[in-house]
Amino acid sequence: MTARLARWSLLLLTVFLLAAWLPQLKELLFEYRFGKTHLFYSPVAKTFVYKELLGEGHQFIYRDREGGDYSREEFESLIPFIYYKNMELWGKLPLELDERSFDKEAIRAERLVLQLKPEELPDHAPRIQLFPLLESNPGRARLRFPENVFRPGDQLEFIDSDHNSPNPRHASHDGDGDHVHPTPEFTATFTKALAKVGFRFPVQATFGRVSILKPFDAGYFLLDADGGLFRLMRDNAQPWVQAVPLPEGLAVRHVKVTENKRKETLGLLLDQEDQLYIIGYKDNRLTPLDLPDYDPDRMELKIIFNPLYRTAIYSDQETIHAVVMDRDFQELDRYSRTMAMAEPRLADRIWEALAPFSLTLREPGSRYLSLRPRLHGWSAAVGSALALLLAALYLNRSGHRLTAQIPDLVLVLVTGLYGLLALTLLPPDGERA
Repeated sequence: MTARLARWSLLLLTVFLLAAWLPQLKELLFEYRFGKTHLFYSPVAKTFVYKELLGEGHQFIYRDREGGDYSREEFESLIPFIYYKNMELWGKLPLELDERSFDKEAIRAERLVLQLKPEELPDHAPRIQLFPLLESNPGRARLRFPENVFRPGDQLEFIDSDHNSPNPRHASHDGDGDHVHPTPEFTATFTKALAKVGFRFPVQATFGRVSILKPFDAGYFLLDADGGLFRLMRDNAQPWVQAVPLPEGLAVRHVKVTENKRKETLGLLLDQEDQLYIIGYKDNRLTPLDLPDYDPDRMELKIIFNPLYRTAIYSDQETIHAVVMDRDFQELDRYSRTMAMAEPRLADRIWEALAPFSLTLREPGSRYLSLRPRLHGWSAAVGSALALLLAALYLNRSGHRLTAQIPDLVLVLVTGLYGLLALTLLPPDGERA
């Protein structure tokens, strides 16, 4: 009994490991060579254009929505704001579009790309709740990391990074010898400043861009206990706090802060209904974007700014969507298409017929490990039947009575290729014919 239990434990463990690792081995042996579709709106042709990588040899196609094909140079000339450096090399600047002229400087001044990926969402990626509050007015050419960080909770608790303590023995000094306020004073000052403008503790969420490689610091957006949104900055070592007005009933899910030289927007806000907003730079005004079928948990989003249009492009592993808007984010046109990479490959079809399921260790768009089964559909019935036949032949040739090995055969029928391999690795010691 003990030996049988041990064997079945090993059988199930083997099936589990094969279901997790064989799909990854298949991907290594049959490398995916199709690329994602690159979709744009052409200010020249006034239509959507795209390029795709098809199969072997890095063969690209360049096409518009209507099915017209282009050479690479023709394609790049259709989206001159993207390839403005090539336009300059080819002598096509300044551009004359919509009765306006755009030289290199005018194009560069209007270029901006905002992005939001599923793995950036708070519930898709782990985040240590320690945040450096940069000095927004450093009095020098670049930003610097402070010597303390804050931990949001029942108060805005500052911790000295050098001593790893909220109450170091001595006050800190920065690298140039300037006196820095001790962290307990920071904790009291910034907590009171937030409470003074109506912030309700504890802090629900903190959103910001932790980097000094940006043109300025916009601080952090803090979500309070009542769902209110507040912006916090550190200005000359003193708190600067501002309540962000939210539309009635809006519940914040995520804020993507993107400081940029253009200073038109501060980033993107996503609510709990998956509605996306542009955050205005001057007044934190929220401008809603109408993005049909946008799913932030599965789709990567990119918003491209140019002197004439704003184009939102978002896609999962199958379909790509694009919405072109005017400068006030009013929709002008939209387009969706199934990408070439969504077409199933022969290797994928064969694999899904051989095995009834596979185990994924990580969901697309997430940085968390997540062990989930993925069923392969009815096509796997053929593979399971073939595996059962091979298992029966194997047991028969090994001299085992099939009637005594019904549990092994059921395992093979349910798990297909995995069960067949596990059975050959761990053959039964049961009654022989």
